[in-house]
Amino acid sequence: MHPLLAFLAAMAASLAVHRFDTVSRRFHGFDPVIDGPPAAVSGMGFLGLLALTGRPVFSLILVAGGSILLCVVNRLKKRLFHEPIVFLDASLTMQVIRHPGFYVPYLFPRPVLYCGAVAAVGLALVWIWEPPADPRWRVAALAGLLAGLVGAGFLASLFTPQKRAPAVKLLRRHAPTLDANQDFARYGLFCSFFLHGLWHVHVRGRDGQPGIPRIETAPAAPATPAAPQSRPHPRPHLVLVQAESFFDVRRHLPDAPASLLAHYDRLTTRGTGGPFEVQTHGAYTMRTEFSVLTGLPLGSLGTDAFNPYFTASRQIVPSLAWRLREQGYRTACIHPFRLSFFRRNRVLPNLGFEELRGEKDFRRAKRCGPFVSDAALAQDVLAWLAASREPCFVFVITMEAHGPWKSGRLGNGGSSGMSPATFAGTPMDIYLHHLRHTDAMFGALADGLTQLPRPSVLCGYGDHVGCLPVDPCDQTTSGHMATQWLLWSTRTGIEGEKRALAPHELGRVAWDALFA
Repeated sequence: MHPLLAFLAAMAASLAVHRFDTVSRRFHGFDPVIDGPPAAVSGMGFLGLLALTGRPVFSLILVAGGSILLCVVNRLKKRLFHEPIVFLDASLTMQVIRHPGFYVPYLFPRPVLYCGAVAAVGLALVWIWEPPADPRWRVAALAGLLAGLVGAGFLASLFTPQKRAPAVKLLRRHAPTLDANQDFARYGLFCSFFLHGLWHVHVRGRDGQPGIPRIETAPAAPATPAAPQSRPHPRPHLVLVQAESFFDVRRHLPDAPASLLAHYDRLTTRGTGGPFEVQTHGAYTMRTEFSVLTGLPLGSLGTDAFNPYFTASRQIVPSLAWRLREQGYRTACIHPFRLSFFRRNRVLPNLGFEELRGEKDFRRAKRCGPFVSDAALAQDVLAWLAASREPCFVFVITMEAHGPWKSGRLGNGGSSGMSPATFAGTPMDIYLHHLRHTDAMFGALADGLTQLPRPSVLCGYGDHVGCLPVDPCDQTTSGHMATQWLLWSTRTGIEGEKRALAPHELGRVAWDALFA
């Protein structure tokens, strides 16, 4: 094939895939802002491959195949996690490399891997069959690539402070909604990346625009009002548990035993709880976590809402932990996993946590499946509190129930509350096994807290619903399935009507329970 025809075919294939995704502009004419980014990426990709290999058909297949693969992965992410790939997903690249088991089973299932293997064999055959083009085409491709890099450099300059004025002018003409799904349907993947990135650099948090507050102008954390003049003596501990994928699955599974969440039911009867209206599904724990700890709704964060910890790892953010430190509380986070995940080792100190206990502190702890068990985590939390003479705020992040829930994860089997004949080792069976353990952890924490000399408040919530084959009902207004929250105290007087809460409201509820 003539190299020029291969170049045009690669561009056409990439733009066709792009327009297939850009639903609201699928049949519109060429738009340089919307269609320019994917055209530039595919064109430069083709020229680079042609300059490197000298094989136009080989380069065409790689570029077109890459566009199709990106489209497939993006649609898988949208189906599983209810949103497309967003530009701040790039900040999670190292997590994908270091922890592929958390991502590959979802975004690269076996059919995709099988197709990739077949494509690799096909590419090898094309490489053998296709002779290299005239060397002058390789030189021309290199010249075209250099010219493209100059153009890319101009676009990149829009992200510099000196180019803020033209960047803001462009954003006024093509204003993103900052809703990942709406902007993807309107602009496509590459253009929404570009516009969100520009907005993040030049608009976020400025002149009253949404974003994580800058510390020099940030108000007190909105989740926590001033402490009352008459504080309870002794001041109670606060144990805040972020339970992995914790939600009341009984509303989706008629055959699930009523006793599956017996401890949750007991604690909410003596305390309170209800649906927890998270805005994530299957992933992005840090979004729920950040909103709970800071009292900031995701809708107030702009592009920071895609990954709040990207910014929070670089600056101090007012939070519940900071406010409790002002009241004389000792603050700690206990998480039996690598604290570098989501950059928590940088973020949590910026959110006011003085002590961090991570994976290295649980080397000898009992595991259930690949992760530290919830039972072992509860024992560690209670022992840590028993050794403290001060009132403590301890933020606990569980790991046992983290997916994927693959067959064989539990060894010879487990118990989901079903009969042994019913336990088939399906993902749902394995999830129910861990869910029962999380429920037991809440019960163990409550029982252990009653043995401490200092009163305590126990608060917990599910970070998101896992990627499970459940009926997509009981969705929140954001279109995501609600998890659960609970509040319980060793003291009396916090019983209340069950109600739904948004993540940014939970800190205020916990604060009120502490200083009631």
